[in-house]
Amino acid sequence: MQEHDPSEAVNLMHGGVILFRGTGADALRYVEADRSRADDYYLSDGGDVEYAVLDASGETVTVRALSNEEYARWVDWINPDTGERMGRPRLAGQDRLGSPRFAEMTINGPKSLSIAAALHPEVSEVLDRAQQDALADTRRWLAQRSVTRVGPRGAQEVVPVDHMQVIGITHRTSREGDPHRHIHVQIGMRVWAAGKWRALDTAATFRQQGVIRALGTAVIAAHPELAEVLDRHGLTLDPATGEVVELQPFNALMSKRGEQVRRNFERLEAEWQATHPGESMGPVVSSRLTAQAWAHDRPAKKPTTLREEEAWLTELREADYDPATLRRPSGSHLARSTVAPPLPRPGHATACKSRRRASSPRPGCAPQVQSCAS
Repeated sequence: MQEHDPSEAVNLMHGGVILFRGTGADALRYVEADRSRADDYYLSDGGDVEYAVLDASGETVTVRALSNEEYARWVDWINPDTGERMGRPRLAGQDRLGSPRFAEMTINGPKSLSIAAALHPEVSEVLDRAQQDALADTRRWLAQRSVTRVGPRGAQEVVPVDHMQVIGITHRTSREGDPHRHIHVQIGMRVWAAGKWRALDTAATFRQQGVIRALGTAVIAAHPELAEVLDRHGLTLDPATGEVVELQPFNALMSKRGEQVRRNFERLEAEWQATHPGESMGPVVSSRLTAQAWAHDRPAKKPTTLREEEAWLTELREADYDPATLRRPSGSHLARSTVAPPLPRPGHATACKSRRRASSPRPGCAPQVQSCAS
């Protein structure tokens, strides 16, 4: 389980679900820090913050943009639609953590897709639509399966939520200024159930994270319009990985932050092994070193030289990128395939043991997630 310390603006694009415990002002700084200030697409107030309210069936009740002020207030548990308090978050103290304000995951795609979008405006438009489709399906899946607890301590029942709020924040660059399309999916910690605002059961959310992540990946990789537009530009979408085959060799060039983290982790791993000879690094130590690797020497929030797609194209050309000489693989029929990659079965990730109200039938506990991408 990962949690975000708002005092450390760590880029957490690599992880699963995190809990954000800072204030609304902290959240604004955190979101701003995740991408380059030179990203000219998202300098307008609230231009990339999409707020949605969904009911238990997964239907969208409300969807609209939030201003920066509205977003900060939402993080502080103020309902953007009514102005009412949805509870009072506990502030952090010397010996206690503050209340989690939202649970976050990201919808990512392979770096090669972001490169293709930077090279071709038509691909950029379609990729935006594919990622928005992934966001919509992710929200719907969450609304159908998220739960809360009702009743006195020690005698609580797990029940489905009636309404929940989800924020989607879209970025096109990394904090290094590289092309990197991603959407922050922020799941509100306050949900409406049994006539009042209650806390989201995050234990269920953490169990669901593998399926949620796979769902977003499948929707993008199986998007037929995306495969077609790439094909028109002589590029191949691999439906199993979501990679653009011809541009995959340039991933490292356009992944400066990822390469920095890899070097940091290798150094930390070597230092640990030197001080623990003969020991095997367990998952707890590995997770701690990974977090340190991402935090160490992270780029400051400063303008970057990569201000526009033309700068990215120049850098690619300097690395011998030439669209005239790109060779398509022999299996180019993959570009027209709409078969989604295999996904893990949700199994225990769903809230199958939750009490179900007769008036709110729930979907099956082991849905074929692939169907969401069709």
